[in-house]
Amino acid sequence: MAAYPKAQYKSIGARPSVRRGGLAVLGIVMVAVGVLSLAFPLLAALSFNLVAGLTLLAGGIAALAHAYRVHGWQGRAVQILLGVLYVVAGLVFIANPFFSLLALILTLGAFFVADGTARILMALQIRPHRGWGLFLGSGLLSFLLGALVLLGLPGRWSVAILGLVVGFNMIMTGAAFLACTRTTPLSVRR
Repeated sequence: MAAYPKAQYKSIGARPSVRRGGLAVLGIVMVAVGVLSLAFPLLAALSFNLVAGLTLLAGGIAALAHAYRVHGWQGRAVQILLGVLYVVAGLVFIANPFFSLLALILTLGAFFVADGTARILMALQIRPHRGWGLFLGSGLLSFLLGALVLLGLPGRWSVAILGLVVGFNMIMTGAAFLACTRTTPLSVRR
């Protein structure tokens, strides 16, 4: 007896179908959050910083809890050290958000360079479909903003650069998802 019904097997070369409604909702939410980030860039930057701090704090507590439960593991000491490092970093992000924004902005710059490169490659892969140009534009913008941040422009810009970068990126990505919802189906129709 087979583990999966034969109806679930697909022919070689068939592409999986994409639920267009989910892409549309994702696109609308990303554009809305992007517009809010552009309207309130400092608030967006501080919110992003707070989320990063809370994430680091939660990750550190989880790492320490895991290290507490595993007694014979060789990596226990390193995990305790990393857990403490995460907790301290999370507390610094939460307690002194303006100071930690500089580190976060530089980290985000590196992320946007990598994100932009990935989106450019994705755009080139989906090139025959409508909307690929928006993914390319989003990737180029992401790469350019990341490169500008890494080259030292945040020193001359306000701390709100983080909110502006996130806002522009969210709007472009949301628009790309919305453009993909209006294309012909990606799945092979028979």
